[in-house]
Amino acid sequence: MLEYIILGFLMSGEMSGYDLKQKMIESTSNFFDAGYGSIYPALKRMEAKCVISLREIIEGGKYKKLYAITELGKSEFLNWLELPVEFSRTKPDHLIKIFFFKFLPKEKAITHLKFFIKEVESFISIFGKYENQVKEQFDVYQFSTFLFGLGYYEYIVKYCNDLLNKLND
Repeated sequence: MLEYIILGFLMSGEMSGYDLKQKMIESTSNFFDAGYGSIYPALKRMEAKCVISLREIIEGGKYKKLYAITELGKSEFLNWLELPVEFSRTKPDHLIKIFFFKFLPKEKAITHLKFFIKEVESFISIFGKYENQVKEQFDVYQFSTFLFGLGYYEYIVKYCNDLLNKLND
């Protein structure tokens, strides 16, 4: 999936690996994120497959690698985009631990849930600050994915609060 995300970003113009990561932080990170340790190897693979090209420049006295999508990359990206949207279950790893909380003392499970809620609420707060900015900068499709991510985080908090209420009854 990372390679298609990179190709999608490069459809708008050439970018460095750093630019790609920043673009991901401000747009897709609420539903898909990758670190530099994944981005740079993906760029290398993609260059080897000739779906992107590399241009090296010196900017402000610093060496910079800029990547651009090739015609083959555009074709591959658009062919992928033309395929029907498929449902994919996410990997909510947090549910695995919650599923086994019965093996913890109840107080410990409650403590973990409260901590988890605060962690998720911090993401809601961060993304909430950018909502108006994202709405202005992105198209309706991109903004809708932002709202999905925000709504997903809000649902997680509601789910955990409902569970806390049941545990406290």
